[in-house]
Amino acid sequence: MGSGSSRVETWWEAEAQRKVRATKNSGKVEVICSLIPGMDQTALVGSLKARPDLEMLFALHCGYQNRSRDQAVDPSALTVDFKANELWRALQMPPGGGRAPWNWDWEAPLEGTPSEIAAEVHATVCQAIFRIPFSDFVKCALGYSTKALFLNSLLGAVCDVRDSLQTVYQDHPKMLGTYVEVERVS
Repeated sequence: MGSGSSRVETWWEAEAQRKVRATKNSGKVEVICSLIPGMDQTALVGSLKARPDLEMLFALHCGYQNRSRDQAVDPSALTVDFKANELWRALQMPPGGGRAPWNWDWEAPLEGTPSEIAAEVHATVCQAIFRIPFSDFVKCALGYSTKALFLNSLLGAVCDVRDSLQTVYQDHPKMLGTYVEVERVS
């Protein structure tokens, strides 16, 4: 419908852009870029281009290499636009953000007491929760649930586990009582 330039900027987006331009603390730049998922990319890249330490931030976070020849590229040959855009992409992903929180090979236990089954499922979900970057919780709190990829992945996995348990127990009617008890204990 509208273009990116016609969207209304919130007060906290304006403040984030101001801080990206003005702060001397490169750590703040990293945090702001990783926590502001819906911010206008053009505006924030412009703020990054205006930073006097763009070269240092680019070297620190991007370490750009020419992937086709696997040789290091001379950073001085890269444009400021390129560096700011690459830095924005790199900073949007929180540290460790490339791995999913859920082990998709995990299978829910089908043997044991209902309390043991519920405890194992609970422990696995809790372990996965601690793998979710804090920024995903912040994005959800700010209303950007579609940007909270790891949190959404975990919620999807938990629903899949519940559905697969339900299917297994429905396919084995003698285990239905166990499933009902697992649900009660959980």
